[in-house]
Amino acid sequence: MDLMSYLLETVDSPKHIGSLLVFQPKKGQTAATIKRFLKAHRETAVAPPFNYVPVFSKLSLPKWAESHNMDMDYHIRQAALPKPGNAKQLNDLIMDLHAGILDHSRPGWIITVIEGLENQQFAIYLKIHHAYIDGASAVMRMDALMSKSAKDLAIQPMWVEIDQADEANHQFNASVANDLEKTLAKSFAKSFKTIPKQLLTLNRNMKLQRQTTREVISTVFKSALEAGGIAKPRQAPLPFSAPKSIFNNEVHAQRRLGIGGIQFLDFKAQAKQAGVSINELALALVGDALEHYAESRDSAVDKALVAVCPLGLRKEGDSSASTQIAALAIKLGEPGVDIGTRLSQVHESSVDAKQDAQSMSRQALITYLIMVGGLAELLDRPPFNEYLPPLTNVNVSNVAGPREDLYLSGAKLVKSIPLSTLAGGTAINITFFSIADRMEYAVLADAGAVPDAQQIADNIAAAFERLAAKSAPKAKRKTRQTAKST
Repeated sequence: MDLMSYLLETVDSPKHIGSLLVFQPKKGQTAATIKRFLKAHRETAVAPPFNYVPVFSKLSLPKWAESHNMDMDYHIRQAALPKPGNAKQLNDLIMDLHAGILDHSRPGWIITVIEGLENQQFAIYLKIHHAYIDGASAVMRMDALMSKSAKDLAIQPMWVEIDQADEANHQFNASVANDLEKTLAKSFAKSFKTIPKQLLTLNRNMKLQRQTTREVISTVFKSALEAGGIAKPRQAPLPFSAPKSIFNNEVHAQRRLGIGGIQFLDFKAQAKQAGVSINELALALVGDALEHYAESRDSAVDKALVAVCPLGLRKEGDSSASTQIAALAIKLGEPGVDIGTRLSQVHESSVDAKQDAQSMSRQALITYLIMVGGLAELLDRPPFNEYLPPLTNVNVSNVAGPREDLYLSGAKLVKSIPLSTLAGGTAINITFFSIADRMEYAVLADAGAVPDAQQIADNIAAAFERLAAKSAPKAKRKTRQTAKST
């Protein structure tokens, strides 16, 4: 998975993700808080994997290698808005910072501290290659970086110590043949007694690969039967059956950002009342928002849009920095339906997609995503994209964050905006992130294909308001009594 994100990367389609954190320090403490943050990150030795660089050799498999020359002025930067910087200026700056590929000869991350915001606020923008981290591990590290107490002024760098066993496992996955060769060589040198254990491990890995291959072939075969009308059709979309839309136009380097937020308790209450998951509610809102946006651009489609949603496969307690996800494809509701009906249709499609996922092992799910996702990226390029249907119309993520207020050296976190990458032949990505009492979301889109990302963000909020109004209990009518004349 990590390797694929490098192999498919282009100037117009970089594979890094980002996070914008906005903080409200105590009065008069902005400069001091920033100084403590910079000192902690510039003067502390960088720990794995944040000191790793990818090595691509013609003679061996790709692998991670430790960088022994960390240029902290490159990785830790400062920027400033003209005071008082407003939200639009901040968004424009973030899009400038988010553009461009990270240098592959250096560890793939950059932190920028941004001053000059309104009300003495400051922001931190993290840009990191997807090969180093996924949404779940990013939340773990953000939680470790910050405190739940405004009195705690200590700052722990982003590269907090992670479990060594998980890290060793990550390195093994990055270069199986190279690591196995080294392990066997050490085993021979130390003791012949360890060889049977290594061979047993190799044999287990080979069995796992054979089982994974069978599962993936079975899944492809079932999809083929359904596409051919032999098997009963279900609500989960088949691969490469999404309609062509303005959200699948050619992607270039420039991006647009739209942001919004909804009270988390309200969001959760609506999902519970409808008997659906929070993910399904988010998808229904996205489907409604995209349909209204396409109609406003005279580009409506005549069949259900399709979303691909990451499925976290990280085991409990695993805090390793790596990408451990599969994906579900879900229909976003038929064109023209009201928000309530759309929510029901999304739920039905989601149930079918989850049943498919539950029939596959963890490794098969990852392998299937690599195969289908990689194919989608390749087919999105000329001349294939002119003739073949896309895999998806939008990528939608939902990452659950901590429910408590968080502080960075006494400064309260007041906004957390997730920024993802465009993938799978789509020009738009929408990421939800629940933290404290808010469900924040960000619409990241190609500037040419979807020039007004904020309109889509506003459409999501409007769809939620319509759903809330539709489901609100109607007040009982009061009987009006007419006064009798005397």
